[in-house]
Amino acid sequence: MKRIKNKKLRISRYVVLGLVSILIGILCVLLLGGEVRMSVKSWAFNIGYSLTLGYGLFANGFIASLIGKRWIHWIKYPKRSIVISFVVTTLYSTFVIFFANWLWFIVLLDYSWSKFLTFGTNILLIEYIVLYIITMFFYAKAFFNEWRETLIAEEALKKEAVSLQYKVLSNQVNPHFLFNSLNVLGSLIRLDADRAGIFVNKLSDFYRNLLAARGKEIVPLNEEVDFVNQYLVLQKERFGDNIVVDIETDKLNHHQVIPMTLQMLVENAIKHNQVNKENKLQIKIYVQDNYLIVKNSVTPYLNPIGGEKLGLKNLSERYQFLTDRPFVIERKQDEFIVKVPLLQLEDNVKRA
Repeated sequence: MKRIKNKKLRISRYVVLGLVSILIGILCVLLLGGEVRMSVKSWAFNIGYSLTLGYGLFANGFIASLIGKRWIHWIKYPKRSIVISFVVTTLYSTFVIFFANWLWFIVLLDYSWSKFLTFGTNILLIEYIVLYIITMFFYAKAFFNEWRETLIAEEALKKEAVSLQYKVLSNQVNPHFLFNSLNVLGSLIRLDADRAGIFVNKLSDFYRNLLAARGKEIVPLNEEVDFVNQYLVLQKERFGDNIVVDIETDKLNHHQVIPMTLQMLVENAIKHNQVNKENKLQIKIYVQDNYLIVKNSVTPYLNPIGGEKLGLKNLSERYQFLTDRPFVIERKQDEFIVKVPLLQLEDNVKRA
């Protein structure tokens, strides 16, 4: 039923385009000083000529959609988009215009080009004027559609950001995390009161920074590294030397990431793997080819911990909105690797 409806819609669209082409043809006759009262032969010629030219020129919309998928970005690259669109439209439309005039005047009426140009110059001029008026309409429509889609995507990004921040925050304040933290604190109080006080202060600082990060879309990478180091200090109070983390801090300047990216990836590694003396969790964080790479060893539980697996999906979608470079997840037998595209100032243009 839906297929039949779509087919009827396409047919009606072609009929409308044909009627518009014929109407433009009649208006051109009037503009050139002709008369509406014409012979049947002249009417047939005008209709055939108008339909050939009209359907050919309206195919610009199809051409625009083809090049638009790869080269046209009205919001991100407006100047480049205008130049490419103008050049492609002019070249294609010039072919259509001269083909239609050659077919109807040179072939069917057996005119020479010199004879055609004695009266056809004005025809060509009007056709180009009509062409660019129609083209301006289509490209203005494409610009506003892309602008609207960008606004919708920004709203979706904000909702996803809130959802992700809530997820990370709730993961930290859930009973399981608090239970582990209180167990660690209880042990420290019995063993070393001063160390327990330091642990409480570090836990407080961690939550303070966690709350401060909620209102930010992106943060410098060095700040994110500092934040995940705070998280690791808390985790090492529980796991000790069973977590081995290697963070290469070179080449971290001038790059940005989404807040809590590293914290979420490290948390996933701890959550889904055994961490004990026999199975030490190895985590390596480094920068390579403008990617932040987080690699951890894999020692899964005999009964794997289930989860919604929405954290990585949401994070990937947010990076997809901010940069054209992919968010890569690689699962190997003994390693789990996440490659996060580092954000730079030029990437942020995509949000504008």
